[in-house]
Amino acid sequence: MKPMQSRFAIIIPSYTATVPGREARPVLFDPAWWSGIAFPGAPAPAVVNSPFGRVEGRLAILNCSASRLLRLPTRSLLKRTVRAGRKAARWGARIIGLGQPLSRALGASLLSVARSLAPTVTSGAGCAAAAAIEGVAKAASLMGINPAEASTVIVGAAEPLGYLCAHILARDGVNYLTLIGCDRARLDHLARRVLYDYGVACKISVNIHRAVARADLIIAAGEGGSAPEIHLTEIRPGALVCNLSADDEFTQRMLNERPDVMIFDQAILRLPGDASLNYDFGLPGADIYAPMAEAILLALEGRFDRCFLGPVLRLEKVLDMRALASKHGFILSGFAALNRRFGFEEVRAIGKAAALAQKDPHCRSFP
Repeated sequence: MKPMQSRFAIIIPSYTATVPGREARPVLFDPAWWSGIAFPGAPAPAVVNSPFGRVEGRLAILNCSASRLLRLPTRSLLKRTVRAGRKAARWGARIIGLGQPLSRALGASLLSVARSLAPTVTSGAGCAAAAAIEGVAKAASLMGINPAEASTVIVGAAEPLGYLCAHILARDGVNYLTLIGCDRARLDHLARRVLYDYGVACKISVNIHRAVARADLIIAAGEGGSAPEIHLTEIRPGALVCNLSADDEFTQRMLNERPDVMIFDQAILRLPGDASLNYDFGLPGADIYAPMAEAILLALEGRFDRCFLGPVLRLEKVLDMRALASKHGFILSGFAALNRRFGFEEVRAIGKAAALAQKDPHCRSFP
């Protein structure tokens, strides 16, 4: 048996299995029980084995729904997060990861959390970005779209996340990139860098409506409403949309109004071997959301660097997380849009139904 390298913990809000597309309800704890924060009632920590390491970890759960996190006062949320992190530290966690809803709610306060805790803190953003971009290629192939030949639009390309997506997609062989954003100078700079580094000539469009209407792949990477708005009716049937922005309302409207379009906002990874975090996320037993994998991967590597806390993701760090996931056997197993999970067969069915509908406008049998 491989020696135990280190312990990890992941702080998440309350997750329970729900009807697809509906918000999860919080777990009903006694408010006085363990100050509203506790590890789940599993008899033993979760153990994750990979060919290169073995770690154990636990979940620290805030008794709060993901939507309520955004309504909590910053000071209250910071206090509760730090308290959960200190419980994890007393258990022996050397690295603490934060789920995506919590990282988004904390925003700039992430650095305050890191300064208040002895263990390393990571937001999960690096692994989330790496898995999402890999997910674009996988979902496209399932839908019959060749990424190398597809018309790909990055909305919010002037933002740090859009900059990152443009570089990785060009590096992976996407040849027809259209950049859309509010800062023309930054778009010009990005286009020159992508051409110099990867030989891909990016198009800069000032007409988002025309670009989106022609796109096979759309990546929404703007934050805080800084990117131009995408109109749902302009997206072509059978397109793939990856929403990496903070606009959950856009994802919900897409799910409700455009069943002929595949949309996801984060990727789902499968833990190596028969590992499980001993908690019901509404996913198959070995599956977790990509941001949660970051702390596990860094623990397996014995690395405790605070590299994913600021607003800017560094390209080399995201590529490093992709390499670590491959090394330790974390594989892409599905996609998530809010609380709805899409398996590979569902993605394939959307692509087939959209292709059929384009041939016969009277046929609209979408999953």
